[in-house]
Amino acid sequence: MPTLKRLRDPVHGLITFDLDDEIDKAAWRLIDTPEFQRLRRVKQLGVSEFTFPGATHTRLAHSIGVFHVARQLMKVAERYVPREKQKHHRKRTALIAALIHDLGHGPFSHAFENAEKARMIERGGIYKDHEDWTAEMIRKRGGDIRRVLTEEFGGDGAIADDIADLLIGKTQDLYSAVVSSSFDADRLDYLRRDRMMTGSGAGAIDFDWLLDNLRVVDVSPDPDDDAEENSSSVIQTFAFEEKALQAVEGFILARFHLYSQVYLHRTTRGIEQMLTMFLLEFAREAAKGSKAKLPVHKDHPLRVYYRDATPNLNQYVALDDAVVWSALEICVAYGDGTIRDFADRICSRRILKVVPIDTVNQQPADVARRKFIENDMKDEIGKTVFPDRAPLSIYKDPKRESVSPLKRVYIRREGGRIVDITSLSKPIAALFESQDILRFYFLNQKDFTRVQKITGEINAAT
Repeated sequence: MPTLKRLRDPVHGLITFDLDDEIDKAAWRLIDTPEFQRLRRVKQLGVSEFTFPGATHTRLAHSIGVFHVARQLMKVAERYVPREKQKHHRKRTALIAALIHDLGHGPFSHAFENAEKARMIERGGIYKDHEDWTAEMIRKRGGDIRRVLTEEFGGDGAIADDIADLLIGKTQDLYSAVVSSSFDADRLDYLRRDRMMTGSGAGAIDFDWLLDNLRVVDVSPDPDDDAEENSSSVIQTFAFEEKALQAVEGFILARFHLYSQVYLHRTTRGIEQMLTMFLLEFAREAAKGSKAKLPVHKDHPLRVYYRDATPNLNQYVALDDAVVWSALEICVAYGDGTIRDFADRICSRRILKVVPIDTVNQQPADVARRKFIENDMKDEIGKTVFPDRAPLSIYKDPKRESVSPLKRVYIRREGGRIVDITSLSKPIAALFESQDILRFYFLNQKDFTRVQKITGEINAAT
């Protein structure tokens, strides 16, 4: 009898690991490494719980869910790829990559990375995003990830390098499509998990029907080429039968709706703005070393991390949401100045005032507000007025710009012809148009009031 380990998941139900299977066994061991367990202390949606109180799920739960979905996608791949053409090593690489793809996420993900980008510009350090850190954690000799991979698969853990290469996009094939593509295990987990945990009515997908109509096809990197006529550059990826067209539309639109209604929610983004400014101010002070006037201990992980222009991996993995929360609470109790103000606003949920600018259906008021803020308040921008620009780009036009075949959604028509979904779906083709989000957040009520007066929202005499 096989030895099974079981986990209960709110999205997928019972997730099992067969310890007689080499991949499942390695995955189960990887879950118990310190690098993976750190993800318990990193929330999947950062500060979204300020808007959606139920959004407290972790990147650990998400990562296990991605592994589970990746196994389902791999079964589809194996069903349609002849056994003699299947690559077991690539299968192992892709499935383990699905499990550990998020190892390098920092605390509060996007707010932390925004602060890092600004900090590196100021200090001249080398910016690393979470994918860079993930690859470094996986490759690290002496790290637990590589140790487990070495013990399970041999070869001095060479599979660790293959996993890192896959995650940073060095390989483009059917196996990497399972992990990173237009229809990958990551999206198939977070769409359902984030929708459930936020309680949002938006973002529903017909998962079972999508999976039932999923096929493996050959495509060309050039959207104008026919894969059958140009076999030298063919890439295998997933496509859907035409009868699933509406379900596929729903899948793409689900991402659009979750981005616009959850991930880019104005309150969530406002909290992220404050957290970014807190981290940036904290970093500026910590860079002074022993002269820094910070209420946290000199060995506090956040202070140690920000002390150097380019922190190392050990300093990075010492960070998680709990570390940042402890710094926030200490700064509220014992800090002063700007750092304390931002910390207090976050801990007490005092939301910044916001002026949204409609860039899609622009009205005269939008033009007037934006012109006034960018011209008359330019000295306050970045100090007490914070712009928030976010692209709402869900599907790109492959005829206008270079798009990887794995980032396109294909439909197999009756007769076998493979086409991009936009040739059949006007709703998806409409997503080509720019729908960027633009908002301005105000630290001071008086600045916010000045903008309101411009468009008559407050009587100019008041």
